[in-house]
Amino acid sequence: MIDNGHSTVSLGGKDYPITLPAFAEREDIAIGYHTEAKRPRRQSRALIGALGLCVPAFGLGGQSLYEDLDLDLVKYGGRVYSSAMAQGLKREEIIAAATICFTVVCSSLFPREAEVDEAANFTDQKEAPQT
Repeated sequence: MIDNGHSTVSLGGKDYPITLPAFAEREDIAIGYHTEAKRPRRQSRALIGALGLCVPAFGLGGQSLYEDLDLDLVKYGGRVYSSAMAQGLKREEIIAAATICFTVVCSSLFPREAEVDEAANFTDQKEAPQT
């Protein structure tokens, strides 16, 4: 959900802000998810890893657990999933929140078409205002 320009996810009936992790972790999320494309269970765990890294306020593991697991997004996502289920969340709710986090992460890494077009035309001469 986008609320007044701030990205949030709903978990357990409460909204939590999405906090983008550092660039390296965002890249890990995007690459890790796509690397597991032919293994749906592992891909699902990689997706859920995005939730843990992007919503530290919910206390699902965060950066330190990710590092403790040797930056293994699939293992980390499994821990996040287990923790979320232990807190009484439903699988659909976890996946929905993780998908929002993944989308926000990818949007931060890959520019949209309008941004690319604007950057590509940076050398175009602009007409000087008439005075």
